[in-house]
Amino acid sequence: MSNTSKGRGKKGSKFWIQTLLNLDNGNILSSKILKIDPTIENITWISPLKKENYREFKTKEILEKFSNATNTFVSSDISFWPYQGPWWDAVGVNYEKNTIILVEAKAHIDETMTKCLSKDLRNIELIKQSMKEAHDIIVSDSKYGISNNHIYDADVWFKKYYQLGNRLTFMVQLRKQGLDVKLILLNIIDDPTQIATSRIKWESH
Repeated sequence: MSNTSKGRGKKGSKFWIQTLLNLDNGNILSSKILKIDPTIENITWISPLKKENYREFKTKEILEKFSNATNTFVSSDISFWPYQGPWWDAVGVNYEKNTIILVEAKAHIDETMTKCLSKDLRNIELIKQSMKEAHDIIVSDSKYGISNNHIYDADVWFKKYYQLGNRLTFMVQLRKQGLDVKLILLNIIDDPTQIATSRIKWESH
């Protein structure tokens, strides 16, 4: 079952993110996140919820939903990317701080290695341009903790780790618009439903 399919996941990252978010209102997951980053607090999870048949949201929908919930204008300009942006495995918000939490979940290492499948040359050029800009911002801004002599490798972003690349791009591009966006990369350890991947293998990868 792919992560974009509807309804209850049966295995892998889709099953686990749905389980974690609908177990005790996601408090267990929230507490783990808070231990890693104390600034990500008071999370209200809005997707995927059991009462909404585990519906997932694309980026444009998330921004519109957030704007309506907070009664404040939030730009939903994602002209830096084709269509309405990617689907997100989970979405949380902190309404007091106007923070959006975007989660990408993986259950095994092979899931992290993806390439862009678009055949539209205009879309490809737009994606590559936005990814390069995101990379340059990451290496030039000290808050990301990346060496500023890191060289951009288009093939790595576009052909090897495309999904990770586009998640980083959305975090950076939305922050550039003034939004407080947090990106959570959630790796499932020793998943018994699919391909078990140890903590050591995850950390090595």
